[in-house]
Amino acid sequence: MALVAGCSTPATPSAPQGRVIGPDPLGANVAAWDAIFNHVHHRTITRLLESARLTLLRYPGGGWADKYDWATNTDSSDCTDTSAPTGSACDDVDPLSFDTFSAKARAAGASTFVTVNYGSGTPAEAAAWVRRAATKKRDAVALWEVGNETYGCFETNDHLAQAPTFVKGYRPYGPVCPSTAVLAKSYAHNALAFVKDMKRANPRARIGVPWAFSQRQAAGAGVRDASLWNTRILRVLGRDVSFVDAHWYPFSQVSGLSDRQILRSVLRIPAAAAQIRTTLHREAPGASFVVGETNISELATTLNFKPVSALFAAATSLEWLAQGAGSVDWWDLNNDGSPGGGDFGLLSSGNPEAEPTGTPFPPYYGEELAAKLTTPGSRIKAADTGSSQVLGFESDLPQVRCVLLVNAGSYAISVDTARWFPAGSTLHTFSYSGASAGAASPVVNSTAAARRAQALPAESIVVLRGSPGS
Repeated sequence: MALVAGCSTPATPSAPQGRVIGPDPLGANVAAWDAIFNHVHHRTITRLLESARLTLLRYPGGGWADKYDWATNTDSSDCTDTSAPTGSACDDVDPLSFDTFSAKARAAGASTFVTVNYGSGTPAEAAAWVRRAATKKRDAVALWEVGNETYGCFETNDHLAQAPTFVKGYRPYGPVCPSTAVLAKSYAHNALAFVKDMKRANPRARIGVPWAFSQRQAAGAGVRDASLWNTRILRVLGRDVSFVDAHWYPFSQVSGLSDRQILRSVLRIPAAAAQIRTTLHREAPGASFVVGETNISELATTLNFKPVSALFAAATSLEWLAQGAGSVDWWDLNNDGSPGGGDFGLLSSGNPEAEPTGTPFPPYYGEELAAKLTTPGSRIKAADTGSSQVLGFESDLPQVRCVLLVNAGSYAISVDTARWFPAGSTLHTFSYSGASAGAASPVVNSTAAARRAQALPAESIVVLRGSPGS
């Protein structure tokens, strides 16, 4: 099967042809526990965020959000008493407060995306956060979300013990795991108060809710009866929300997967995006969607240290944008992993990762190259490369065209650039490959004439920029 994006069915609202890129298409997750972003390496990180145009930073960090008290900058992750409320004596103070995060995001030219504490918080606490951000320009938030992955039994969710479900004995990863129907019933009922109070605090706030994938669509993020979750919560909340947040982890276990198999996961995105568009068209016609988290797996993997993660990051981000996502945020910025145990991050957290703190990992370079196609106002779409081995994306501005090509194979291949550029015209090229990955500057810049046989190195990303001609 060719590594090219498919098309939606005629009955499905189609992805816009040449979808227009918005102001903050690419970003990363930043957690309240991220001391590296907060302290001595911030200037380095700021420069790297700017270079890769990562302009939407999501905070305070996945499931951490559902046990985080923004007002006190504390979390309840170490509380042994699962009934202990946020703000109790067992809470820990986090390194990165909301005020500090906001200031550092602004310094990097980034907007912010905040997940409020649904799991152990209250509507009043969420509304106070929205009110604070609305009244202090430096704390302004572009997107708000009510809870993280509240469709899963791994998430803090004190509301399950309340009306209308009254589930007793629930705790994250514990023996009591309600069905998706029960989770949806509880969330739809209780999240409505969050949304209403947040809207009263700032009527202009853009508020979203979690979108669930099936296990078949995304094994690392999927849940049973995902469609039931999406339909039930949107029937209650759809008229009040601006977007849904889809977390895309196509794999869970990655042992034995080839690079080509990993890249083929990009082929699942058009159908997954079509389902989102169809459901929103039916249940929440005015809403859009974002991808608030993505990585190869929801588990830390050693693949994060290998070139395939760069290829995955570039292709996955651009495919979601081409299919209508408003933004795509990588999970995450710094993650304190190790070469033996795996990681998720874009940047090294230092020892024991064997690289100095702030050193980019391969997925950073994938995002940096993807960003060459995401200038706000440009039109992006999947491109037919003519090869089953090569994924392609095209982005157009007046008089400028950028094409990104991903060679998932273990050998070099040539493509015909006359598909996109006049023969003989000058192209600026940017390439990253397995061969260059170990260099101090692994992205190689050059110029070349457009020709019918443009070489793509094995396991590579190549960006071509030039004039599309007449």
